[in-house]
Amino acid sequence: MKKTLLSSAILAALVSGSVSAAEVYKDETHKVDVYGKIQPMYYSSDDKGEDGDQSYFRIGVKAKSSITETAYAFARFELEYAATRDSDNDVRLGFAGLGDKQLGELSYGRQYGAYTLVADFTDVLYEFGGDASGTGTDTFGTGKSDALLKYAVSFGGAEIHANFQTDNNYEADKSGSDKTAQSYGIAATYGFDFGVNIGAAYNVGERLTAGAGDAKTAAFAINYDANNVYAAVLYSFGDDWGKKATTSKNVDYTAVEAALGYDFGNGFSALAGYNWQEAKASGSSSEDTVDYFTVGAEYKFNKQFKLYTEYKADQIKGAEDVLALAAVYKF
Repeated sequence: MKKTLLSSAILAALVSGSVSAAEVYKDETHKVDVYGKIQPMYYSSDDKGEDGDQSYFRIGVKAKSSITETAYAFARFELEYAATRDSDNDVRLGFAGLGDKQLGELSYGRQYGAYTLVADFTDVLYEFGGDASGTGTDTFGTGKSDALLKYAVSFGGAEIHANFQTDNNYEADKSGSDKTAQSYGIAATYGFDFGVNIGAAYNVGERLTAGAGDAKTAAFAINYDANNVYAAVLYSFGDDWGKKATTSKNVDYTAVEAALGYDFGNGFSALAGYNWQEAKASGSSSEDTVDYFTVGAEYKFNKQFKLYTEYKADQIKGAEDVLALAAVYKF
């Protein structure tokens, strides 16, 4: 297929905004899809750093092509733009790889680390959440991260992800070091026929500063997803989970995340959550670093459009509560 044909198809999909335009090209061996999300959103809070417009636009392209009856190649690229004048774009994902229906998938680029497979059990809240588990964007290969080599395979009710990050030097070392730091992660889940899923994950990331220990974290989670009910609990612990360029060490972290939701079956759903994290430095007393409750509700008009609101009640001294109001259109 000529480049001009693919470019025209993608442009047509973006301009039309219709669901039927998501699949922009398909033949016997090759398929290209365009997807996206437009999310007008407002935060109301006494915290001036949070209060105000939070709207954004997200666009992505997924491609897949057959090599043999079982083998295939795949790629994905995704951008996000804040819905403000002269806003910068954020590259969320950008990776490609090879897969086999029996052997699994091997990919490289900017993508989600293995740890996310388990952290996603509780990172399901409408707007907030996912702050206590140790998962983070460009944080030791746990969340969305650059230079990530990842292997993923599923068989029966089990799924296993493993990754090696060739360089997690996203945050510049304040001392001027140009050391290349690496990270490693592995996670596994198993789903039972009656709606229960269990998972465990472990991640290690090198720090940039000489003398600073590796950042290590482990997570265990369980959820129930059946009969219009979703319930999940995650417990994680680790040490030296500080910034990569700092000298802090001998800091232990413990965290709990929980989510509980119900789908009423008429477009309405409700969801409540809890995030708590405690840090304890050697020789010091423990300190809560994350501690908040959320409660939210959502109404889906159809598969493409919905409205939601979520309230975050922050328990950390000096922190302010936040109310999120949003509309979401997906294509």
